[in-house]
Amino acid sequence: MAQRRSLIEGLDNIKDVDPQVAEEFILDGKPRGGSKHPGVAPKAARPAEAEPPEPPPAPRPAVSADTAASSPLTGVGRVPVGARVRTELAASLKRASLERQLAGIQPNSIQEILEDSLELWLLKHGYVK
Repeated sequence: MAQRRSLIEGLDNIKDVDPQVAEEFILDGKPRGGSKHPGVAPKAARPAEAEPPEPPPAPRPAVSADTAASSPLTGVGRVPVGARVRTELAASLKRASLERQLAGIQPNSIQEILEDSLELWLLKHGYVK
């Protein structure tokens, strides 16, 4: 397999091309380096990392639903909850949401309907006071 080389190194083999114009085109006006071919550092001369990178910051603790801050965009603080539901429940929920939106009845978003339903269940079973 042929050895790979940069575009600038390939200019040495081309005739009838002004090397200054070709390098300007290839480098797109970037500053020239000190090597034979500007913008291309030899493999041995490429700088190695002098010092190790800083460790990533410590992860922030998860925010519970009780301490989630409210904002103008979300109103009440919310956290994502992932759950899989039966297909017929999801279809019924989507249909109820769309029909309520068309009729202008509140709550009409899937989010609001789920929150109301969960709140009633939690109240009924004594988990919310």
